[in-house]
Amino acid sequence: MHILIVGAGLGGLTLAQALRKRGISFEIFERDVDETARFQGWAIAIHTKWLLTNIPVQWGKHVVRVKHRETGVSVTFKDGSTARGDMVVGADGVHSPVREHILQRPSSDLLRVVPLTAIVGEVSLSGEAFRRQLELGHSAYNLINPELGFIGFVGLHHAFPDGNSGRFYWMFMQPRSDDDDDDDVSGALHWAHTSTQQEKRDHVLKATEGLAPRLREIFELTPVEGIKDEPHVWRDMELDHLPAGRVVLLGDAAHAMTPSRGEGAFHAFLDAIKLSAIVTRLRDESEAGDDDAVEAAVAAYNAEIPCRGSRRSRFEGAELEVKIL
Repeated sequence: MHILIVGAGLGGLTLAQALRKRGISFEIFERDVDETARFQGWAIAIHTKWLLTNIPVQWGKHVVRVKHRETGVSVTFKDGSTARGDMVVGADGVHSPVREHILQRPSSDLLRVVPLTAIVGEVSLSGEAFRRQLELGHSAYNLINPELGFIGFVGLHHAFPDGNSGRFYWMFMQPRSDDDDDDDVSGALHWAHTSTQQEKRDHVLKATEGLAPRLREIFELTPVEGIKDEPHVWRDMELDHLPAGRVVLLGDAAHAMTPSRGEGAFHAFLDAIKLSAIVTRLRDESEAGDDDAVEAAVAAYNAEIPCRGSRRSRFEGAELEVKIL
């Protein structure tokens, strides 16, 4: 049995490790050019590096087509290469091309924009400023108070070799206000898109004026060039059902949700564990070539995905509103 995994995020890598442990053949593909292509969050970066151990990821692979064949399924990539297997697992994130193939609908029809503006900043700190941040949270900490009108998250992305400095990133998240030019946070007219880096920084500093100096310091020390040009737009999704077959979804591709309490990563891990058990059973019972057996196994896996994902998505959306409002 041979499995094609599209996406080398937490879920895809966890599945790859589970299959490797069970001696099941697989290939894993990732659209990023390498593991450092994107600035990942503190926990995601750590776990991704760990999960990459002994996993031969094929980088720079953009899926353009998924095709069912008499003897399985194939994937075609933007570079013209193809791969064939018994099953394809779409662990390719919120904007999943594999999901678009399964449902025959574009992501824009499925994803809901969360009315939450997120400004992201990055800064390198050393000496006492570095130590003060570690005192607040050795890896990360949150700023949550309904009276503030925003949620803050600060994380240590990585420490430098000298042990006395490191790279931090933070997120300032604020709900839509009546003063917004555009209700849609993803819209071109929304202030988060039209504002300069300086204006975004000024907005954050004004909103955090009421914070204690030790909590406000990270924002004050972030230079203008450390503010991301593009605001982060959160999206979630609720699926009513997923068709069962040789193409399966995992993680954010199956149940995109807002960032809260690590739930997205948890459900990606859970998906990977459950799916690896299903694939193992199909292999052990020599049913990889039996379409009916594969469909029945995937149907059982799919049955709880919409329910579990929708429940967590609604809960997290409500939780964010409660925290802010």
